Amino acid sequence: MLSREENLLLCQTGPDTPMGKLMRRYWLPALLSDELPEPDGEPLQVRLLGENFVAFRDSSGRVGFLNENCPHRGASLAYARNEECGLRCIYHGWKVDADGRVVDMPTEPPTSTFRDRLRHPAYLVREAGDVIWVYLGPREFEPPFPAWEWTHAPREQRGVTKVFQECNYAQGLEGTIDSAHSDYLHSSDIRGRPKDHSPRLEAVDTPFGFKYAAIRTPDAEADLYKYVRITLFVAPCFAFI
Repeated sequence: MLSREENLLLCQTGPDTPMGKLMRRYWLPALLSDELPEPDGEPLQVRLLGENFVAFRDSSGRVGFLNENCPHRGASLAYARNEECGLRCIYHGWKVDADGRVVDMPTEPPTSTFRDRLRHPAYLVREAGDVIWVYLGPREFEPPFPAWEWTHAPREQRGVTKVFQECNYAQGLEGTIDSAHSDYLHSSDIRGRPKDHSPRLEAVDTPFGFKYAAIRTPDAEADLYKYVRITLFVAPCFAFI
């Protein structure tokens, strides 16, 4: 049983927390491609790892992912106008592109070079498998992109959805990895489930996490077959069953 302090250490993912710093060293799914359906469409507020961001698809179709608050007076860029390859803040008209460059300051004199000295926090983005992925960590520590098989499968052979769960990431991950609860919570969902409710577990570490098998004795021909549920955990928060 975790103490309160241990639980907070594991579950808090804000930018200044140990787990938050770890999470930001990985590529993470942020939103679905369909949520930004067209160039110059409405920007979208995204909350991820305890921070607020804004995502948009610019005039060229490129996806930008920025800190939500305008670098000028902190107004939300979720209300900005998405136009001509950038978000224009509705407060003073500052315009920021997908790279975080302030490309226009209409309230500054024409000779001002102030905008050249500013950079708004912008993050690396990849679009794969109908998902928009972001990397929020230091650029010098960018990891390889997780180009799993399903991310480049034909679109008609995959389905992508997003579900909000009112729990922290660790609780959601635990429920996905755990094999024992499926005998009860999902007993009516899965046909052919054996009556063996106490599976034997076998696990091996991998360079990216671990994999394990929950092995049950089938109701018939137990001398020939085993009922095996294999789960793959990929750090920091992914699971494949």
